[in-house]
Amino acid sequence: MVNVGAKQFAPIFYTMQIKLRILLLCTGVVMTLLSQFIHVAEAAQFKMLIFSLILLGVPHGALDLYIEKKNISNEFSKSDKVLFKYLLNIIVYALLWYISPIAALVIFILITAYHFGEIDWMGKTDHRMHQVVYFLLGMCWIVYFLSINIEAALQIFLYVGASTISGEQWMQLANQIAPIALSIIGVLYCILFIKRSFFYYENSHYVISLIQLLLLLMICHYCPLWIGFGFYFGLWHSILSFDKIRLGFNMPATAKSWMELIGKAMPFSIMAWIGMLFVMFMFYSSKNSTSLVTLLFITLSVLTLPHLQVFTKLKITARNKTQE
Repeated sequence: MVNVGAKQFAPIFYTMQIKLRILLLCTGVVMTLLSQFIHVAEAAQFKMLIFSLILLGVPHGALDLYIEKKNISNEFSKSDKVLFKYLLNIIVYALLWYISPIAALVIFILITAYHFGEIDWMGKTDHRMHQVVYFLLGMCWIVYFLSINIEAALQIFLYVGASTISGEQWMQLANQIAPIALSIIGVLYCILFIKRSFFYYENSHYVISLIQLLLLLMICHYCPLWIGFGFYFGLWHSILSFDKIRLGFNMPATAKSWMELIGKAMPFSIMAWIGMLFVMFMFYSSKNSTSLVTLLFITLSVLTLPHLQVFTKLKITARNKTQE
């Protein structure tokens, strides 16, 4: 193994995605500008959101079993071990949603914060403090995004909470939390600026990450909730995740590689789509249209827990390879 200095070594996870990030951010800005001039009914927003989640959100997590098999050295036990652990995580978390929706929602926000943080992050990841910072950034981002869009998201919170928390309480909580979350983000970026050499491989990475943050905040503020979330999760997060998976498999940045990844994801994507349709068919209430979107988020959250575990392993494995 060759030891490489911090200034000379920059993981491919963060340096090879800059053009892709710029392209996606430009797409988000265009969507935001269009939303200021074109009124999109909430029903149409839901359709756009569901389309983005189905087209890219589910498939980017459908590669988990391929990734996990790649990380297990014992060929004999690959399939059984991977599938059993994956399904066990899904079943346990689904039961938690049934027993205690509020607890499950809190866990979902925590694991999503970590996962969103690690995808958005463009700095070093070899120290525990690096992980703490991008978890906090991911947490503040989610809390802020939901808080300033609380009016649109309110019905889902009430549905998940089974009316244990009133709408007025959610509104008050959101108004209190939003400025706190934004302030913490500001403080963290000040710390990142002061300690650039500890958190980043190059100063330019800090500048790019700051511009990225400002543009995402603009999209968050001015896009309708479901269009904004469709962009952030369906496009931004999913495509960047796909690209990091491509890098993890040492595949070139070509259309053929992307099609190969999509092909690998398709069998498990179909299984996930069928499972989601089954859950919605069993629990959907026509008397409450909000239940459809709520059930969609619950089924996605159930898949997120094992996805986070698998994806983090891929990131660590790929980082170690670049250091060899």
